[in-house]
Amino acid sequence: MARLIDDVFKNQKFIPEQMSEFGFQKIEDTYTYEENFHDDSFRAVVIVKNGKVDSQVIDCSTGDEYYQIDVPAMQGKFVSSVRAGYLDILGQIVDHCCLTMPFASPQANRIAVRIYDQYHVAPDFPWKSKNNKDNGVFRHLDSGKWFGLIMNGRRGLVTKDDDEQKVDIINLKSDTLPVDGQSVFPAYHMNHKYWISVVLDDQLSDDNVMRLIDESFRLTGKQG
Repeated sequence: MARLIDDVFKNQKFIPEQMSEFGFQKIEDTYTYEENFHDDSFRAVVIVKNGKVDSQVIDCSTGDEYYQIDVPAMQGKFVSSVRAGYLDILGQIVDHCCLTMPFASPQANRIAVRIYDQYHVAPDFPWKSKNNKDNGVFRHLDSGKWFGLIMNGRRGLVTKDDDEQKVDIINLKSDTLPVDGQSVFPAYHMNHKYWISVVLDDQLSDDNVMRLIDESFRLTGKQG
């Protein structure tokens, strides 16, 4: 059964420093946060361990877990008010303790974090159409010029075959053009003489992807 926390914390990365500031208690590798709500009749318990989150709502009068909040068919006034209070707590945790990971693949999200750490650049999403709204652009802060574009699409777009597997792909400028036909291809939708497409499916290590991003960042800078 799907749970509310699965939707709330989808594509969220916990930031330990911010968790401690918010009120999470850390014991070894486990962070725990508890808060009473609904006039102290219920208690939310949120546990984060190794980046994975679990949660319970406890009925304070009985000490039992209140499972009804995760049952979509339960839509009465009382359970709906309890659910709303619980979601408010989870929303505050997201706002104060998490960084949204906007892409489909784990590697694309890790790369987005490393780009932010190195260049202080977060992706923006300039397109509104359904097919392109999740495509993220990385721009130089001074000039606004692109140095990367992450999009999600069929692998066949770069392999030029009928492969329907959905993958995240990053387009980067390159003067070395290290096309290998496995992870690095002539750029999809961009000039093949200057740009490459790198498939973010963990076949190429994060360090090697970042080296290509560093090259693209240099080539698209003010002197690029």
